[in-house]
Amino acid sequence: MLMKSTFRSFHHTLASLLLVLCITALGSAANAQSSETSQVKTPDPATNSTSTSGESASGLCERPEQWLWAETYQEGEMAFHGSKVWKAVEETSGDMPGMSEPSRWELVDDHCSIVDQ
Repeated sequence: MLMKSTFRSFHHTLASLLLVLCITALGSAANAQSSETSQVKTPDPATNSTSTSGESASGLCERPEQWLWAETYQEGEMAFHGSKVWKAVEETSGDMPGMSEPSRWELVDDHCSIVDQ
């Protein structure tokens, strides 16, 4: 009886440790991903050859990065949100494209990643 009780206790402890390990690993991966994506910025139109139509100098269509709530966007930077491409009218942080008034975003209707759909 003592061996069964000890084995069950060990099994329960082992299962708990595995659960904690999985949660920690997932949390670390999510944190690493969020840190990595915060470093990714939409290219500045003034310094990049990509136009508001989204085509680079080589003629390839470049869809802007997904809009992120925690990201700060400078005037002229573009983001992809709600299956649409948006361009920041002024510096914005946390303002969802198409939602806030006055709008800090303008819709880019002629972007190549939208036109081709």
